[in-house]
Amino acid sequence: MPKAGILLQNLLQLLFPQRCIICHKGTSADATDPCSVICAAICCDCAEQLPFNRTACQRCALPLPEDSGSTALCGRCLKQAPAFDYAVSAFRYEGTVVPLVQQLKFSGKISFAPTLAQQMADVYLAKDMDLPDCLLPVPLHTRRLRERGYNQSIELARPLARLTGLPLSFGRVVRCRHTAPQVGNRVDARRRNIRGAFGLKTPLDASHVLIIDDVVTTGSTVNELAKLLKSSGVSRVGVLSLARAPHKA
Repeated sequence: MPKAGILLQNLLQLLFPQRCIICHKGTSADATDPCSVICAAICCDCAEQLPFNRTACQRCALPLPEDSGSTALCGRCLKQAPAFDYAVSAFRYEGTVVPLVQQLKFSGKISFAPTLAQQMADVYLAKDMDLPDCLLPVPLHTRRLRERGYNQSIELARPLARLTGLPLSFGRVVRCRHTAPQVGNRVDARRRNIRGAFGLKTPLDASHVLIIDDVVTTGSTVNELAKLLKSSGVSRVGVLSLARAPHKA
């Protein structure tokens, strides 16, 4: 960053100190470090308390006990593997992450997205896997999009694309059927609810696609989307989510 930009950043920080999006206390950033500027929206104390999803199923990112090992699979994936090939989730859906997600999703706090996307990018890139050809945010039906005014998965995917340098795919995959909210549904009900909900407008020129979502609960939505991608010729499908919840019965 040019010296004038650093001085301006420091002046703005002095006049308008940034507040932590979790505890709302003042926080600061090193203006010479772009990553620090982005991540300063969460103070150090709150960052230490974030429930990172460090031990998880390597196929679906389900949180597992700490002694499970780094290559463990959950019982459900051992019994029947999902359509997607791997999943990575930055956090467990618990503690301070729950209100962050709910505010992003339902309260218009899209200003949280760059900070949360930075955490997602850090966790994904640390896996040192082959990078996908494109990022595909889970689409919303036009009715839900009109009600909410934005798609939280797209708001996360935009900064992710900037951080990773990966292209973002818009409009080729659509939600062609309006579905009832998945909240509160059990696994079988979620699968029935989401079945046939997605359609492909034009083929994706990609062999490896990374689906972007805010929260994966049972995996029914991203699994249905992965099935569509696989049937259209995509050979490898991954899932990157902000948070992963435990399986429901």
